[in-house]
Amino acid sequence: MALLRPFTALLLLTVLLSWAASQTPPLPLLQALRAQAPGSQGWRGGAASGQPLRYMLELYRRAADHEGRPRRGRSLSTNTVRLVQAASHEGQPWAGRWYMQPLTYRLAAQPEAEHLLRVTVAYPQSLPLPRGRLLCAVELLPAAKAPAVLLSPTAPSRHGWTEADITPYLSPANSSSGGTLTLRHICVRAGRATAANPASPADPFLLLFLNDTRSGTLPEPRRSRREAGTLLHDLPSYLRDAGGDKSDCSLRSFPVSFAQLGWDHWIIAPHRYNPRYCKGVCPRLLRDGYHAPNHAVVQNLVHQLVDANVPRPSCVPYRYSPISVLMIQHDGSILYKEYENMIAESCTCR
Repeated sequence: MALLRPFTALLLLTVLLSWAASQTPPLPLLQALRAQAPGSQGWRGGAASGQPLRYMLELYRRAADHEGRPRRGRSLSTNTVRLVQAASHEGQPWAGRWYMQPLTYRLAAQPEAEHLLRVTVAYPQSLPLPRGRLLCAVELLPAAKAPAVLLSPTAPSRHGWTEADITPYLSPANSSSGGTLTLRHICVRAGRATAANPASPADPFLLLFLNDTRSGTLPEPRRSRREAGTLLHDLPSYLRDAGGDKSDCSLRSFPVSFAQLGWDHWIIAPHRYNPRYCKGVCPRLLRDGYHAPNHAVVQNLVHQLVDANVPRPSCVPYRYSPISVLMIQHDGSILYKEYENMIAESCTCR
């Protein structure tokens, strides 16, 4: 029996550390979102509206379900998409049948962990008018007085909007360290002329497709415009009150509403987040469905046959799934982002 004491003590220390860490189920997504939250200083909360917002909502619905789980077979080929709107306009765009509007876009410097894969511009290629149509195109205006480049559509039209790839024309300054990009939106009225010009078409916007290699880690949180109240601070007592009976180790629901956190003014979708957590007593016989490691099996035997002071293995998540979030950032851009390992899908004992 004495030979087993050091081994038992080591197991007891390991289990106690695991138990202490698992008493409050972490909500890492909330930490990550707090770091993305727009602050009160310089935040343009009303900038994301109209067609850009509808466009990103449609992108979100194609990529994720109503709970935020990324769909299988989604075609984004990346985990982050940022929509950037025009920062400035110039002069009077209408001249007879022609509409010509230069637009400037500010590209913020991307963190080293965010790798820019592709940049496209979305624009309305054809718009109905009372007497005819408005046919549109986009030109890229390079620096150093180089000739303008007429962009060709590279993706099928969706809801009247067409995408053109401008990645080959980006300079290293624009694509990595930030800078500005200038486009010219050109439209012509086709059909019978009218005395008054129609309403100006919606501005094109940029879509930045990024691969964020930090998707499995969390940035340092910063203070948001409105704090999340006391929910995060009261989480341990909330779980004690909602604990339920001492059943076997199993998956439990823990839904959090973004409106409850005061974040519904900048988180567009999903409306709720259910990270779920694992709770319950690990059974004496760890069947195959728990996927328990050999260490947990040995610990169970030590608890039953050697020293009852050694706790049973702890009930913890075994498998996770990601979640997709659509949000408004402090500069008014719209961000689609996938966060890995945010929803517990099954439990184990270890």
